Amino acid sequence: MPVLVTGARGHVGRAVLDALVAAGQDVRAASRDAATLDVPTAKVSADLEDPSTLDAALDGVGAVFLYTRPSGIEGFVKAAEAAGVRHVVLLSSAATLEPRSAQSRIARLHRAVEEALAAAPFASTVLNPGAFATNVLGWRADIAEGVIRTAYPDSRIGAIHEQDIGDVAARILIDGSHAGQALALTGPAPISFREQAEVLADVLGRPLRVEEETPEQAAGKMVALGWPPEVPPEILRAWERTTREPSLVTDLVREVTGTAPRTFRQWAEEHRADFS
Repeated sequence: MPVLVTGARGHVGRAVLDALVAAGQDVRAASRDAATLDVPTAKVSADLEDPSTLDAALDGVGAVFLYTRPSGIEGFVKAAEAAGVRHVVLLSSAATLEPRSAQSRIARLHRAVEEALAAAPFASTVLNPGAFATNVLGWRADIAEGVIRTAYPDSRIGAIHEQDIGDVAARILIDGSHAGQALALTGPAPISFREQAEVLADVLGRPLRVEEETPEQAAGKMVALGWPPEVPPEILRAWERTTREPSLVTDLVREVTGTAPRTFRQWAEEHRADFS
């Protein structure tokens, strides 16, 4: 039975798609507009917030890789049940695992989807990655100027390569393992923003200076990029905390896939062209 990959245009969705294709699986890629997809598989238009688009996308599908969309989750669950879906792997957030996140908007949105899937009649697995290595793509304009501007440059996070998330998701979608579990996925070791800048400078062969912003400046930039105003303070509080406390690191990527998680240097070398 085919595996449906939603959000196939995204970094993680494409990583899941590539891992499934490499494993020889029958894959169906989904996006709101399938015409925009450039993939080596079947593709279908599906809007997770519009249940009327889901029946055709889910027809004959056995497993689904799902992005969090709280406003459409009830319709998705009904459509997936009707289609006979057996297993859903959800891309959620590490925020839902944080005991201090009761008032976090990010955690509330993701937790709503996690709870809906937990109550569904089919199996589900939740992936809770922390910070993505791809977040540093937001530094491209700064890197062009030779300076990286960020709040809390010594915040140490377990930055994870998107392909590691994709490989974990693909393995679970293929073998149906880890049903009912929530997996906190991270890179191999905490790495600070300052250390990430040093790695990028070495990989790109150019000097990069780090300039510390105020939290207010950083929040303003996030809002300008489209973040809801209440979200940046949550992220910045987490950054500040990890200047004082060890960031969570797990070995779940290795446990699920049998392969060690990729380092930030590996990510930077593979994405060198994205900064040219």
